[in-house]
Amino acid sequence: MKGFPLSFVAGTRENVVRNLAWTFVLAFLGMISFCQEGALASSPTPPGTLGADLSHPPVMPSLELRDLSGRPVQTSAFSGHPLLILNFMAPWCDPCLREIPSLVRLSRMEGKTFAVRGILEGPMDKKTLNEFLRNTKIPFPLIRDPALRFSRALGVHGLPTTFIVDSGGHVLSRVSGGVDWDDPRVRSYLKSFISSKAGF
Repeated sequence: MKGFPLSFVAGTRENVVRNLAWTFVLAFLGMISFCQEGALASSPTPPGTLGADLSHPPVMPSLELRDLSGRPVQTSAFSGHPLLILNFMAPWCDPCLREIPSLVRLSRMEGKTFAVRGILEGPMDKKTLNEFLRNTKIPFPLIRDPALRFSRALGVHGLPTTFIVDSGGHVLSRVSGGVDWDDPRVRSYLKSFISSKAGF
């Protein structure tokens, strides 16, 4: 495994301050550890892929993926919530596994304030998937991205990576690495988008 630098994408000019604060929060938590996936890391994020123009937040790409039952899911359908926590993960990623319990608690405690979606990266056999589901007991929807189409479209370099998305599907912020979603400062950061009516 290899570490990646912490990176954020600010969606609007007023979010720049939030993102700087978020950087210091996560650095203070001391929980930044990363899984690097060769297929992802081999393609650096193209300049300007995310947040090049802060006055126009980037919008999530529209792709068709599959849920765990094999039903088609449009990524554009992820929007519409006050705030979406979009987390890219994989069963082989140790930092992902360490992060998941607090992400699960976030999804259960915040009700309709936050919506959480997990994107399962890379191909995996049924046994690996079932073991992952049994061990993590994830209650929020999981979407499969076996060919890494969605992650490449968003410039994901390593796992876990999380995007914070507003109701219109605009990417407000991005963090690469594990997060303690139980930490009050992290919760406060997320709620700050709601209180400022981010995305409306």
